[in-house]
Amino acid sequence: MATEAGLYVIARPGPYINGEANAGGFALWTSDGSGGKLRTSDETYYQAWLPWVQEIGNILIKNQITEGGPVILNQIENELQETTYNPNNTLVVYMEQIERAFREAGMIIPFSSNEKGERSVSWTTDYQDVGGAVNVYGLDSYPGGFSCTNVNSGFNVLRNYFQWFSNYSFTQPSFLPEFEGGYFTPWGGSFYDQCLEEHDPAYADVYYKNNIGQRVTMQSIYMAYGGTNWGQSAAPVVYTSYDYSAPLRETREVQDKFKQTKLLALFLRVSSDLLETVMESNGTGNAVSSSAIWSWVLRNPDTGAGFYLVQQNNTASRDPQNFSVYLNTSAGAVTVPNVQLNGRQSKFLVTDYQFANETLLYTSAEILTYGTFDVPVLVFYLQSGQAGEFAFKSAPKLDYQSFGMPVNLTSSQSTSANSTFTKYTYAQADGPSVIKFSNGVLAYFLDLPSAWTFFAPPTTPDPNVGADQQIFVLGPYNVRNASVQNSVVQISGDNANATSIEVYIGDSAVTQIQWNGILLSTTQTPYGALTAQIPGTENRTVTLPTLTSWKVNNSLPEAQASYNDANWTICNKTTTLSPVAPLTLPVLFSSDYGFYTGIKLYRGSFSGTNATSANITVQGGLASGWSAWLNGVLVGGHPGNASLGATSALLDFSNATLVDVEEGNVLTVVTDYTGHDETSTGPAGVENPRGILGAVLYGPGNAVLEFAQWKIQGNAGGSANIDPVRGPMNEGGLYGERLGWHLPGFDTSGWETGSPTEGLNTSGIAWYVTTFDLDIDEDLDVPLGIELDAPSGTTARVMIFMNGYQYGKFVPQIGPQTRFPFQPGIVNNRGTNTLAVSLWTQTDEGARLSNATLFAYGKYQTGFNVNQDWSYLQPSWTNDRLVYA
Repeated sequence: MATEAGLYVIARPGPYINGEANAGGFALWTSDGSGGKLRTSDETYYQAWLPWVQEIGNILIKNQITEGGPVILNQIENELQETTYNPNNTLVVYMEQIERAFREAGMIIPFSSNEKGERSVSWTTDYQDVGGAVNVYGLDSYPGGFSCTNVNSGFNVLRNYFQWFSNYSFTQPSFLPEFEGGYFTPWGGSFYDQCLEEHDPAYADVYYKNNIGQRVTMQSIYMAYGGTNWGQSAAPVVYTSYDYSAPLRETREVQDKFKQTKLLALFLRVSSDLLETVMESNGTGNAVSSSAIWSWVLRNPDTGAGFYLVQQNNTASRDPQNFSVYLNTSAGAVTVPNVQLNGRQSKFLVTDYQFANETLLYTSAEILTYGTFDVPVLVFYLQSGQAGEFAFKSAPKLDYQSFGMPVNLTSSQSTSANSTFTKYTYAQADGPSVIKFSNGVLAYFLDLPSAWTFFAPPTTPDPNVGADQQIFVLGPYNVRNASVQNSVVQISGDNANATSIEVYIGDSAVTQIQWNGILLSTTQTPYGALTAQIPGTENRTVTLPTLTSWKVNNSLPEAQASYNDANWTICNKTTTLSPVAPLTLPVLFSSDYGFYTGIKLYRGSFSGTNATSANITVQGGLASGWSAWLNGVLVGGHPGNASLGATSALLDFSNATLVDVEEGNVLTVVTDYTGHDETSTGPAGVENPRGILGAVLYGPGNAVLEFAQWKIQGNAGGSANIDPVRGPMNEGGLYGERLGWHLPGFDTSGWETGSPTEGLNTSGIAWYVTTFDLDIDEDLDVPLGIELDAPSGTTARVMIFMNGYQYGKFVPQIGPQTRFPFQPGIVNNRGTNTLAVSLWTQTDEGARLSNATLFAYGKYQTGFNVNQDWSYLQPSWTNDRLVYA
């Protein structure tokens, strides 16, 4: 996929990856303590991770760039801090073990690292290298400091990256393997759509350019696309959505921050002189007329090209600043007046900038990109109304023709210490303009909204795209790819609003545009571009069904004492490998019995009628809750708390009826699960147990009584991976999950009619299933989701399954998520879908949903085959599931 898309890959195979992933990416079987001393040179841990590295190593070596593949770097571990510089230190030995294992697997490409902020100096050959160092040191950084509730928070850039890399990795490329593309929000926090400052395109404009200004030569945005924590894939610090306020929305929609990021990416793609620069100067008032401005000045010592990055000295300021910039060019010193930063904005001014067979002496208008076609095509952009000034290095005063919106371009002679040149000044219009110069240069002048709709799809799969290996496209919402077939330029993309499309190909033999397979009525402009009109979706109707015809069944038969649990696992262990001691015996940690993900159920039996209460402590991760029923009667639990991973409650038996039968009383405890912790969470990280930590039975006068036996049940098959398509983490231990009620094809014809909007009038767990058909037009990409809500005061826990995939957890008493998107392949835009919802009501007041509605985030006319046959991703129910009842 990466090769087809023209992308390089930096592999991050671990063994530990962090990333807010369940257990930080470790195999969950290590959560029982059997993995040894994690992230050390411990032999047990070594034997645990070695097979993984050998297996993934065999895959990666076949895809190294040396083998024609896209993988250019292999990151060793993640955010592992080196604080003791001793060759015998366990972390040093551990790093060398991993590196040796990958080399023995046949890996040739360089190794890289990822420093956890500027909190230590680790694994660099340029600082106290006692072993374990990698080839390319990396530093991660999340400097935004934003608040989802205060749009004026943060926005103070860091200006010490250049010094940091100069101190600690001066022989290596300056590499940011994780740089803030957004940030996650926790259970009970703000939802991503509320985090307006994180979505601001100015963030990309200021922060990413600030890094380039400090000679950062590699930067990975974390996250460029956040995605969804489906099927128990998250650590407890996050909820279902991992949108991350990333440039690409979880729904796959393009946000303004992505559009702004693209402008910088296209500039960097063609600006090869940036690859060999030195820091010439930097500071407040440096090379500018105002102390309100900071600049970074980079110079290529071979070509003389200069890159002047100007930004507000106080980058959080929203005040406009007007100033002059003092440029050093091959023609001598040049002062450029009327440069403006409109609040949170930064700009690259360049000098002696080579493009095609021409050179710009300087420009104060930002360069978006350039292309080598039949003529050189140069693309500038500015905010509307801002002034731009530029000069060609070798050209005298040129004639020119203007097209499109007027920019009032004027020319005048200017003299520097070394020569006389013609400078051109203009004011950016509201919309695109094109000027054709008599030296053959064709220049586009774009305002910011127009620049955001500019694309340069490559005509090569090589990530190193040459200036002559691209097609210029202006106008659509998104362009996926472009190619030429005979006299037709074929463009594939997405569009929401009908608009014009302009394509520059530089070949007079190409006379027509094809958009998403539609041959358009095409006109050629006087300057050689092709234009046409492309359709939008304003008049396209997308009809989504109301969710009706629900069926319902009881998903908690285990609450009754009469339930047959003969096939359940007996909890009979009196010792554990876990570094955390159980509060009581037997050990009730779920991992000790082979159940790792999802909801777990316990049944503790006892005899006689003397018991009055029980103290239960449960640990399921942040925001998890639990409930307990004695002989079918709710006796307590905990609703969950976004700040607590473990909770305790004293269960009062006064409302339950005890029976004087040997082991005839059954306490059923249902424990929720929000993932295993990462290693940074105390006291034991990944090995923090899940399930019941302790259970004490009390009689009159708080006398301690004994449970006769405890049993546990979890996901069907445990770690056996009975659904290899969706994977072993997709399900938990609810009755409906074990029997596969969430899977397409399960027969609910014998169930009662009932809707989650009716809900339950008492405690319990109900399972609702409906099917619905969609018939969305084949050329439309319609990101779909479901919106849930519940009346105020509801205490419940809800899971959403779409075509068998656990794709949402809704906890109304904690939040924040109420809207849950479904990706293509999970949902069928053309065909039948199976939707299942579990409703766990945690009080005897019962609970219901006040809303369960399908909705569309947007609609886009597309060339992507969204509506292909996804059945291979959606295996159906089989009667093999019946054994897990």
